[in-house]
Amino acid sequence: MNILILGAGFAGHTAALHLSHLVRGKARITVVAPKNRFTWFPSLIWVGTGTMSEERVHFELAPVYEKLGIEYVDGRAEVIAPDDRTVTVRLPDGSTQTIAYDYVLNATGPYLNFEATPGLGPAHGTTQSVCSVEHAVAARDAYLESVRAMERGTRQRLVVGVGHPTATCEGAAFEYIMNLDWDLRNRGLRDRAELVWLTNEPDPGDFGVDGVETRKRGSVVTGKALVQMLFDENNIKTMIAAGVTKVEPGILSYDQVGVDPGTLTYDFAMLIPQFRGIPMKYVARDGSDITEKMAAPNGFMRVDADYTPKPYDEYRANDWPALYRSPHYENVYAAGIAFAPPHPLSKGKKTAAGTVIQATPPRTGMASGIMGRTVAYNIADQIAGREPSHHARMSEMPAACIASMGKSIWNGSAASIIMVPVARDFQKYPEYGRDMNLCDLDVGIGGAWTKRLLHDAFMWKLQAKPGWQMIPE
Repeated sequence: MNILILGAGFAGHTAALHLSHLVRGKARITVVAPKNRFTWFPSLIWVGTGTMSEERVHFELAPVYEKLGIEYVDGRAEVIAPDDRTVTVRLPDGSTQTIAYDYVLNATGPYLNFEATPGLGPAHGTTQSVCSVEHAVAARDAYLESVRAMERGTRQRLVVGVGHPTATCEGAAFEYIMNLDWDLRNRGLRDRAELVWLTNEPDPGDFGVDGVETRKRGSVVTGKALVQMLFDENNIKTMIAAGVTKVEPGILSYDQVGVDPGTLTYDFAMLIPQFRGIPMKYVARDGSDITEKMAAPNGFMRVDADYTPKPYDEYRANDWPALYRSPHYENVYAAGIAFAPPHPLSKGKKTAAGTVIQATPPRTGMASGIMGRTVAYNIADQIAGREPSHHARMSEMPAACIASMGKSIWNGSAASIIMVPVARDFQKYPEYGRDMNLCDLDVGIGGAWTKRLLHDAFMWKLQAKPGWQMIPE
């Protein structure tokens, strides 16, 4: 029995860890992922501000898998043939290898689609990203150049947010701009920096999950009000419901709801790109291309979700997948960023020019880990001859997010956010779509301590060190 896992991010690596003990002696596990590296993405915002070294946010996968009895292949999946139960993998030397499977998990993560916005990105443009170790290091170096310019007395405009009208991961960008603010204050340079928050969110604090609310001393507190307060207190200018349409050196072109298209000059910009599925082809036994059947137009794999087009107000909690299994093949799964969401969580808007401004659903971190564990248990069920019984709809699962606003445990801070569930369920919770007794919002130094603790705890867990099973996803 062969289990093949494509990708070793939060979903894929978590699935591999759990399968290593769930099916020990019953199946061979193989992980295919490029670069022999796991990256703890939540801390890349610190790498990108120069407050943490890049060596502290990643580790080699091969020694971990050797310890667990898992085979590791350094490569990238290119073709899945679900009828033949094989995957074609491109190896670092350019050759290919075909790997057979009985069960396969697509956890390949996102393709960073910088080219969707002309001129965006560190490779062919003049903006930065914190979506990989290499990008975060480049962002750090570019930021420190701006710092040196400010030290010489030159005022700088730093623009942070998303670089496409339908990008995701606004939370990471929010952490980054708040850490820039904190770092510049510590350097005594904040008065020489203009910080601008540019986002496709319909409101501040939306984060692609339709915001969050909680009750505090009998009153409802919203993430929108909290985040706007933080921006106001820290003199961060905001461009809400906006999408970058083109980047030229030092100039961003954008379209924004309620205003005419415009341009914005910048000295430094960190903008998250649009995500798409990793380019991959699906083929039938006769060699025909079935990619359109298996994947959504954005390249993410279809699973057991309801993809029926419908108006935003008709979205339902049960639209979200429970098993993360292909509707066409019972031995093919997708989890984390690799699965296709059935619809957005936040309501999109259109500009006068017709540009769709849409914050798309985040599926990283805790959510991806829960999905990976769920798939692992469902595959174990199938190997044992049982029907998959583990569900993890985003309309059922909780999410806890600690958004750093300064790394120090002495004078740092963080926004702590708890949502239950991530995707609103108005049938179960008619008023807000979430359990208001469990949702929470808080800001303070305690969050900074928690953020640091999570970094160390998960770097321990994900290297499968003693007791790793006791640390939850």
